[in-house]
Amino acid sequence: MGVADPHCHTTASDGMVSPSELVRAAVALGLDLIAVCDHDTMAAALETQSRGEEAGLVVVAGQEVTTRWPAQTHLVGWFLKTPVKSGQTLAATVEAIQDEGGLAILPHPFMPTYFASCQPEALVALLRTHRLDGIELLHTAPLGAARRRRLERFCADHGDRVGALIGSSDSHFGGHDLGRALTEFPGRTAADFRQAVLERRTLPRIGRRGSVPAGVALRQQWRSLVDLPLRRLLGQFE
Repeated sequence: MGVADPHCHTTASDGMVSPSELVRAAVALGLDLIAVCDHDTMAAALETQSRGEEAGLVVVAGQEVTTRWPAQTHLVGWFLKTPVKSGQTLAATVEAIQDEGGLAILPHPFMPTYFASCQPEALVALLRTHRLDGIELLHTAPLGAARRRRLERFCADHGDRVGALIGSSDSHFGGHDLGRALTEFPGRTAADFRQAVLERRTLPRIGRRGSVPAGVALRQQWRSLVDLPLRRLLGQFE
């Protein structure tokens, strides 16, 4: 079984590590595959893939797309060739990812926030007309016990529509938080991972514990809440 952490960020968006630092951290942890999913940009995808190839690490090119205001629910695309336009409806974003041959994955669902995280009612509405390729059943964003149980029940009840079950750390800090949640899959290659997702043969599991220095965490919050929205407003994404 290969081991993947398929939701990682770099300094191309609100991550705190460069592509090379992210790859080094993944190699040090013994991961087989990561996916670089910066917010509304793929600016670091090619470099991260190149660094990964040099180090023997598989890197999937992806993006975490911000959908239409006001909820601005996030949606991850894997195996993308070109960036997906932000600001579309959730349904249109699923279509845009899948139309270019990518896989549409719902990250960190059911968080107790209106912004960024898809809520149960919105997900029910989406699944009436669209199928996802996967959903993060195991993620590291804040989620109380009751909401986690509801997510588990939802995935069990809608397995044919939500797709593969995924575990991801949503890493923003490289070696500090990479690998906290993982996805096991049969094989080692990108093609193996893609096929496992399509066939729903992935296994999410808890990874290692990680801690982030307070100062670094505060700087990341500034990047996420101030710098990134400003750059998005100015259209500074590829």
